[in-house]
Amino acid sequence: MAGFNWFLIIIVVVLSVVILGACIYIMIEYQHPDDRNQAWFPKAVVLLSFWLAIALVLMFPLDVANKAACSSGISPSACTYTMPMRLLWQAGFIADLVLVFAIIPFTLFFYEADSDFSLFQKIKSAVIWTLICMIFIGLLVGILYALVGFVVYPTQRLQSGTLPLEALGNLNGSYGVVNMTNLVCIPVATINGTKPLIRQCDATAPVQDITNWRLRCSIVVYIMAIQSILGWILFLVFAGVGFLAAPIDWIQQFLGRPTSVISKSEYIRRARIIAQRAKAVVDMTASLKRQDKDRKWRSNVKRLEREVLQIEEDEYQLERVFPQGEDGDVRWVLFMLGFFVTGFFGVAGIVISLAWLVHIAVYMLPPLPIYPMLNNLLIVLDNAFSLLGVAAFAGLCLYLMIIAIKGNFMLGLNFVVVKLYPMRPGATMMSSLLVNSAVILLMAPALLQFASQAFAAYASNADIYDVFGNQVSYLIGISWLYNKNFFLYAMYAFVGLSIIIMVFRGKQTWGRKRDKFEAYASS
Repeated sequence: MAGFNWFLIIIVVVLSVVILGACIYIMIEYQHPDDRNQAWFPKAVVLLSFWLAIALVLMFPLDVANKAACSSGISPSACTYTMPMRLLWQAGFIADLVLVFAIIPFTLFFYEADSDFSLFQKIKSAVIWTLICMIFIGLLVGILYALVGFVVYPTQRLQSGTLPLEALGNLNGSYGVVNMTNLVCIPVATINGTKPLIRQCDATAPVQDITNWRLRCSIVVYIMAIQSILGWILFLVFAGVGFLAAPIDWIQQFLGRPTSVISKSEYIRRARIIAQRAKAVVDMTASLKRQDKDRKWRSNVKRLEREVLQIEEDEYQLERVFPQGEDGDVRWVLFMLGFFVTGFFGVAGIVISLAWLVHIAVYMLPPLPIYPMLNNLLIVLDNAFSLLGVAAFAGLCLYLMIIAIKGNFMLGLNFVVVKLYPMRPGATMMSSLLVNSAVILLMAPALLQFASQAFAAYASNADIYDVFGNQVSYLIGISWLYNKNFFLYAMYAFVGLSIIIMVFRGKQTWGRKRDKFEAYASS
């Protein structure tokens, strides 16, 4: 069968298992001790969400490989493709939508329901709040769809003239004032009069009549457009921050790594200090309960929250630099190996991020691309070995997701620009995992739309372009966001903002980490 490749099926199965393993590792690494051996349903939802987000990103290179399995000399209609990519794309986007706006909100409300509620009361409360949210979102989208749910296509209006059938006998001569030789269309003009010939039926003529063709788009397309815009807002912020801040942060983690295991006496001393700080937090909490809830009270509460986060972080780092148990040496080696891997990804990330930023500038922002850049690189790799090009394509797409996730964590915790549910290794509550999984899922379609625009020359025959279509770019009130490259320019603005923040705050944060690790490392 032309176009069928069993090797793709093997790759899909292996990658699915690897992605699931990575998601389970993230869950174990980040989950709070209070959630261990419980909250199984929220954990399943988080695993499914992380898995789907990563799978959606990797489906794009799979789409390209699926099309490449069919020889260019064979008509696409004669190929039996390995994967029904169009159906998979539709199923993936529908699953993304259901998870973000239905299942994850229900799970979050269920998890954070009053602990005194029975199982039925938790389910009832979660269903009610989820329905309220869905009705509110549905009404908002419905009102917008009713008012501005139209696409407007700029259309060149063409009008053909008429000639009698007897004119067909003079194809190599003239009929009246009309020259019939190599006639491409019938001009709108009188045959025997003096009216000038206006070639309104010829699209190449300089005189053109441009009109706007307004059509009602489908509700499905409009919902996808709204979801795409929400995803773009998150993606441009988090990816914009992560492009340079993420690899720089990885390099700083490597440079600030501990050099040796601390002694037991140092461990006890540090643990005693952490215990004293924890007791102070308890005393401060008791004091806040007796105070009036004014502006000073809210400021103290925020201070208390930051101190709790710092204590948990210090405890986590203390346990890492003094591994205990029979496998302590093995855990220390793995701990140090992680720093070297992080340093390598930091250096590689700087190169990849700069390549992405230059590619956006020379290929995506200009009205006519100046240079295809990364598209040419992938084509060269494909010519050398087809799997190499697809693997590089997958790596570039996955890197976008990694820096967006990293930007999410950094922006929410260190930069304090917006208040997000924090993600901390060994101290992340399930509610934070649920919210962040929803954020990542919401970014996935926007990331794919960005990648499809970035690799239009390399992946031009992929089915994802049929799924996205072109209606979103012509929607009333939305089209200018895409046509004027608003999202891309805003992303560059956040890249510049992250550089400024790293210059003015990066060294200070790095210094605090260095002092902490050096204190741990003094043996």
